[in-house]
This record gives sequence, structure tokens and C-alpha cells, in this order.
Amino acid sequence: MAERSRALSGPAGADARSARLVRADLARVDGRWQRDVLFAVGADRIHPASVVDLARAEAAGIDPAAAPRLRAAVLPPITDAHVHVGLTELADRPSGSLARVLDLGWDPAQIVARAAAADAASGFTRTEVRFAGAFLTAPGGYPSTRGWAPPGSVVGVAAPVEADAVVATQVALGADVIKVTLNADAGPVHDDATLEAIVAAARRRRRPVIAHVEGVGQAERAGRAGVSALAHAPFTERLDDALLAWMAGAGLRWIATLDIHERGRGAGTDALDTALDNTRRFVAAGGTVVYGTDAGNDLGHGELEPRELKLLGSAGLSAVALLDALDSRGLLPTWGATVSLLPSDAATHAALGADAALSVGTAPSARTTPPARATLRADDEHRPTIDPRSHAAPRDAGTEPGRLATPDLAELIPTLLGARPVHAAHLEEHLS
Repeated sequence: MAERSRALSGPAGADARSARLVRADLARVDGRWQRDVLFAVGADRIHPASVVDLARAEAAGIDPAAAPRLRAAVLPPITDAHVHVGLTELADRPSGSLARVLDLGWDPAQIVARAAAADAASGFTRTEVRFAGAFLTAPGGYPSTRGWAPPGSVVGVAAPVEADAVVATQVALGADVIKVTLNADAGPVHDDATLEAIVAAARRRRRPVIAHVEGVGQAERAGRAGVSALAHAPFTERLDDALLAWMAGAGLRWIATLDIHERGRGAGTDALDTALDNTRRFVAAGGTVVYGTDAGNDLGHGELEPRELKLLGSAGLSAVALLDALDSRGLLPTWGATVSLLPSDAATHAALGADAALSVGTAPSARTTPPARATLRADDEHRPTIDPRSHAAPRDAGTEPGRLATPDLAELIPTLLGARPVHAAHLEEHLS
């Protein structure tokens, strides 16, 4: 497990307690824009400085006021939360606008080997790779019969008694999440008891479960079993409003992957129409949508996909919700080995909706607690705080700090396409 962590996240031998402090001009923390934010930077992690980080700095004689300046707008790592690394070049090419990807089904040994080789060759300039490990399915279920699924990428779970050992194996191999498939249109699926046992085993190990659902009733079955997210917006049936409201209230996330139904197919499909309709009503009910593309399925590049971003806007996501969708919230820790950087200039601030008075951390940032189904492996010592030496900026009356200007999608999307990921090991190159 430790070997996998080094391979995918940072240099070997790193001491997580040797973090240094840097100060960013602007950063998005807990869904709010903040100015003059202190970050703790270790060999394989960048995160807003916590009370613990500041105490360690003080003990080491480090003055936060003297922290070097990061002249940039900092976002949590922009993440594609649905890719298949084995079908793309994501692990082999330099980072584009994506800082991190979440592989949702492949042979975990292959993923670790490819990522380790790429990092060794590039010095950690590749996209950060997180993964689910193998697809867990009913024996003979999807995608075990597909030619593109290599040996080791699919594991059959026949009964509840098998669930714990199967999940434990994936976690031991380094899985950040667990992936199950419920494709009733393509073969057998887990019964309710087995599905619930998989979810329970994952929850004991603080791993979210993400479900691929196809066929009538499968989305509801996944939700009722307690999965954390659907791997696609449901596209094979129209879900009723009551079910959508229940899903939204239960904290079930959807990784939309809307563009997959349109790529290479012309002007649209029935599946896209169904997925868009479901997503619009899910969003209207207060549901959380996460950005993902199913890269590897007719899409192989390592960039943000503007078509997907525009479709999310068509599905009702505001520009603020779109920003939030890019950090894989509730599925992976918000902060990791990389951050996404944008220029710290007036035009960028305006496009991000951060050009008015900004919230400055004069008190610890509110900690967002995800629903029980989204069991994150968060470390309390990384809870963000604000440098007590900073001073509050003036703000307009009646306006919520950090949300003073609403960004426009037409300006936000091209701005985000210019984001550049930076690994903790290379942050020094961007400091002044």
C-alpha cells in the first residue's frame, strides 16, 4: 500500500510532517474564494494550512508572515472523476488542464505500474491518478463479457459472504473508491443483499462506492443500497421526481458523463436526452453533480472537455456549481498531491467570480461534513484555517463573503481550460 502511495502521489521517502508554508494570492476553500491563504506543502500533499500545520511551523521557528508568495489563483485539483486509464494515454503524457483523474474500473496492478513508470520518467509532471480497482459485478455480469476488459479488471461477487474479502483485496491494492456494476441490460446483476454487503464492506474501510447503472430500476436499487455516487447520470430510464428528490436529499452524487452519449454520434441520442432530463430535474431538486467524462470511451486526451462543461450548464448547473463539480467532492479528498493554478489577474478573477471583495480567513474555515454514504478518509489535522495575521477585506453589505460576484459560464469555461496543475514537488518553481 505504501509503495502504491509513493508511485501515484509523490517521491519516495517523503516526510509528511516536513511541510512548509506558502501564501497564495487567491484560493477556493470550502466553496468560497479567499485571499491571502496559507497553504502547507509537503512532498506529496498541498492543502490549506490547518491549526496543526501552524503549530508545527511555530515550533520550528517559522513565521507565517514570511511565507513565500504564490502569485496565482489556486483551486483544488481539477478532477475527471470517471476515466479508464488503460484505454487512454492519461498516465503516459504530460499533464494538461486536468490535475487528477479517478479511474473507475481496471486491473489495479496495471494502473499502479503505469503510473509509477510515468512518474519515474517525468519527475511527477503527469496527471495524478486515483483509482477504484476492478469492476465488482455478479458472476458473468457486465463488463466481464467485453473484449476491452483485460484479465484482473473484473471480479465476480456471488454472495454477501464474499463481499468483505473482495473489497478488502481492492483496498489492499490501493483502491481509493469501490466500483460496482448493475447493468441489467447486459447480464446478471447483484441481488440486494450482495450489493448491500459490498457497500457495508467499503464503508467499514471508509471507501465510497460508485455504481454503474443501466436498466429499469437499477439506479434506485443502487441508491437504496447506500452507494455514494452513480458513475453516469441515468440514461436508460426516466426517473420520477420523487425518486430524484430522495436521491438529492440522501446525498447521492451523480458523475454526469453527458457527452459520452453524443461523442462521434452527430446531433444527439435518446440516451443523451434522457440523461439531460434526469440531470436537470436532479439539479433542480438540489442534487450534487460531479464532473466526469468516461475518458477511454471515444475520448483519450487529458484535458477538461468543453463539450461536457457546456452540457452541464445545459443541465442547470450554475457557474458556481460547475466550479464545485470539478473537485470530485465527496468521492476523493478535496486536496491532494496537486493543485490547479490560474493566473492571479483581474480578468481571471472576474471570470471566476472572485473580482469583488473577497472573504479573508480571519477564523477557521467551516468544515463541510459529507453525508454518511460519502465516507471520506479526511485527516482532521488538514482542516483548513486562516493565518491570524491576515486582515479582513471590506465587503459589500448583504453579500455573502466569497460569493460576491456570480461567474458567467461563457467566461468561466475558457478560463478553466487554461488551468495548469502543479505537483507539490514542483511548487517551488511558481513561488516569488
